[in-house]
This record gives sequence, structure tokens and C-alpha cells, in this order.
Amino acid sequence: MEKRKVKVLSGFRLTIPEETRARLPIRIGEELEFTVDGNKLVYIMRELPEDPVFTMIGLVKGGERELGEVEKAVIGDIEGKLKRSQK
Repeated sequence: MEKRKVKVLSGFRLTIPEETRARLPIRIGEELEFTVDGNKLVYIMRELPEDPVFTMIGLVKGGERELGEVEKAVIGDIEGKLKRSQK
């Protein structure tokens, strides 16, 4: 789980960090749900983001988009495991 710091602004507004917005396609006006888990405030997206892995396994419908560094590493790891298992 990634941790990010945000500052509470007037009116108790929070700004979602740019790295997080790039990873999760959150749009202006979108509603997020949140839960309180002990001393944690956890925001939940109502719909899963378009993600190539989620799309491949049928969890979401999605279009093409450029893969990020982490996604490329995961795909490379899975491809390596598949090659080793076929020997």
C-alpha cells in the first residue's frame, strides 16, 4: 500500500496527489466513498479504473492506454513465470 501525505485545506478539502490521480483515473466531480478503519481514512472508488490486467480477466471493460512502469514489470514477471512453467 502506498502512503501519501496531503494537507487539509479550508472547508476540510483534500487534494489528491498527482501520482495517485495518474494511477487511478479520478475525474473532477466524481464521488468517492470512504471508510474509517481505526485511525485510517480509506477512500474507495465506486468503479474500478481501466486497467489492462482487470480488463484481461474480465473485471472491467476498457480501452487501450499506455502501460506504466509497474504494470510492465508485473507483465514481465508473469511472462517469465509462464515460460518457466512450460518447460
